[in-house]
Amino acid sequence: MKFFSAKNLTEQSITECVPWDFRPAEFPSEKIRLDKQSRQEWYRTVSTEWQFYSAVEPANPNIRPSKENPARLLHGIIADYDVKLTIERMTEASDAMKIKPAWIERSLGGGARLVFLFPRPLYAEDSAFCGAILQAAKSWLNLDLLPGLDEPSLTNPTRLFANGGEWISTGHGPIPENALQSFFVEQGRKYRFKGEDNSVGIPLDLVEKAIIEKYPNFSWPNEFAEGSQGPSFWIAGSVSPLSATVKPDGLFTFSAHADKPFYSWADILGIDFVKGFAEESITKATDNIYWDSKRFWRKISGHYAGLDMAELQNHFQIECNLSPKPDKSGKSVIARALSHIYNVNRVVGAAPFMFRPPGVIDFMGRRVLNLYVNRATVAAEELSEWGNSGKFPFLSMHFDNLFDPAEQKFHFLAWLKAFYESAVNQQPMPGQNVYLMGPAGVGKTLTSRAVVGKAVGGYSDASDFLLHGAVFNSDLYEVPLWCIDDDSPGENMQKQAAFFAAMKKLAANQTFKYHKKFEIPTMTEWSGRALCTTNLDHVSSRMLGPCDDTSADKTNIFRCVSKSETIFPNRHKLANIIDRELSYFLRWLLDWVPPDFVIRDVRYGYRAYHEPTLLDQSHQANRVAPIKEVLIEALRDYFDQNKDAVEWRGTVVQLIRLLTMFPLNDYIVKSIRLEQISRYLEQIQREGLLRIRAETGDMNLRIWIFERFADRVISAKTAPPMPVATVVNIFSK
Repeated sequence: MKFFSAKNLTEQSITECVPWDFRPAEFPSEKIRLDKQSRQEWYRTVSTEWQFYSAVEPANPNIRPSKENPARLLHGIIADYDVKLTIERMTEASDAMKIKPAWIERSLGGGARLVFLFPRPLYAEDSAFCGAILQAAKSWLNLDLLPGLDEPSLTNPTRLFANGGEWISTGHGPIPENALQSFFVEQGRKYRFKGEDNSVGIPLDLVEKAIIEKYPNFSWPNEFAEGSQGPSFWIAGSVSPLSATVKPDGLFTFSAHADKPFYSWADILGIDFVKGFAEESITKATDNIYWDSKRFWRKISGHYAGLDMAELQNHFQIECNLSPKPDKSGKSVIARALSHIYNVNRVVGAAPFMFRPPGVIDFMGRRVLNLYVNRATVAAEELSEWGNSGKFPFLSMHFDNLFDPAEQKFHFLAWLKAFYESAVNQQPMPGQNVYLMGPAGVGKTLTSRAVVGKAVGGYSDASDFLLHGAVFNSDLYEVPLWCIDDDSPGENMQKQAAFFAAMKKLAANQTFKYHKKFEIPTMTEWSGRALCTTNLDHVSSRMLGPCDDTSADKTNIFRCVSKSETIFPNRHKLANIIDRELSYFLRWLLDWVPPDFVIRDVRYGYRAYHEPTLLDQSHQANRVAPIKEVLIEALRDYFDQNKDAVEWRGTVVQLIRLLTMFPLNDYIVKSIRLEQISRYLEQIQREGLLRIRAETGDMNLRIWIFERFADRVISAKTAPPMPVATVVNIFSK
């Protein structure tokens, strides 16, 4: 056994010593021995020549133990008592202990010490494990049999004890080998050793596999699990079959041939193995995981799902094998992974960006996570012809029988072609909204949901959001098609105005606020379409709104037949038919070239189509229609009385005077507020049915100018006629 000592407590160098053989030439003065403060000052005086000893051997045995010079070997236990005890009392206590000290020492201050010697040194690994052994020795050696135990000095590996110069041998010698070995093994099992700084909690089944590859003669007597015992197979000369214990970060050994008690997986399998696993685990833990300041997003089965902290911690520990326990630096691997996600994988928000690849994208100069997952139906590779002889006979028949007049079919299919091409090419492009109007039972909803919705990658019912002001809209921006079926803004003009504005915005804009409950609202890009299916009555047609020069190019209006000749099977058979035919129909649609009368449009793909009778109906259902009637009658009277006038011009006040010149108009005009007149005139001007313009007059007043019109009823039927298509062989190859 070895003990080490310094001359005083300012001295850093140490040498080997035998404390009980210390024979000072002169003892310190009585004042130093009796006064604690004086004694402590003497301990720390440079000129003091004494022996201050320890049973701890540090890594560098020439320098005192410290944080920088940790404990390596432990040669014994020193129990210091801060009370004055007689030699008889100490001997009596020593005899009562199961494991007995080798020496009793009287300290300089009159206290007592019991010194236990080891038959061989214990490998302490580091100061932390050494401290754990010293702490456990308190109960193992039953040190509380005497009062006044100085526990801090017992458990501190860096403590040096001033030799008292008075030693009495108990005659018992070192602690028995078996008792020491049993104690050491037990402490090794309990203690949480730490591997390399870059180590992680490597699953033991992977460790065992790597050990078998590196050590062909490896054989473990039972399951290779934490706490199990087996041979120290990696230590040359070790023959004990149960000299090692499995720990999470390595193997604890009490083999006599070992030069330390704990070997990390890096020691046994190499640092490259540990680093490789650490890098793989940290990569798995941070790859495709993002943070938006509120939620984590992880890619699961190809789609990003929102996670809270508990779910992410579970993923780290179960799937990535990361340990939550801190390493030697005091930080866990999970904490490092989170730090990477917080700082490197941070996004300003997560939202679906339609027809764009999922993952991190740059949007408006900011880093966002695209959650969009829907995919358009894949078109068949085989090209098939239109009609009964092709591979989509039902869909051919359905579109042949859906529209009245029939040429609308080409305009509708051109609109769908542009929409579908945008989906399959992953190129978001704006397009018009569609109104599909007709009686029940002709296939309007089938067309919108089962054909268009399925083709482009999904639909959602947008009635609640567009008509009733729902706040959360996440389901809408996760699909490319919004459907509004047989619903109406009703008689509420404010609701109507909000609905019309929203529909116009859908076609004109591509950026919207995505708001999912419990998540951060995020601006997203959406270039989808809205498809309204409704009846033909005037109440339902109010959904059309004013089809004027600000909305006409953004709106398609199609009229369905009054009775379809298509025979619709039950819903289950119909679903199977569409599943079977849709890909062939889409293949045909991609290759189809619309006829010349379907005019191309740079912005929306193809020019909007408005079925004339429905366009008339939209004008008639407009809330400005009654005012327009009164205005037309008043202008007709004015131009009848002024044969040479080519226009009427005047302010709003002058126009009201014109309207009230006819007494029967009084009731109508009185119901209109003055500030409403200008808005009504602006709406009539946008319709384009009357030639109206405005100029700025004297005093910065707005002058309205109405050009003379023919003495007949002004009607939408005077609009330029739609081209008439030749249906024969239009879909032929």
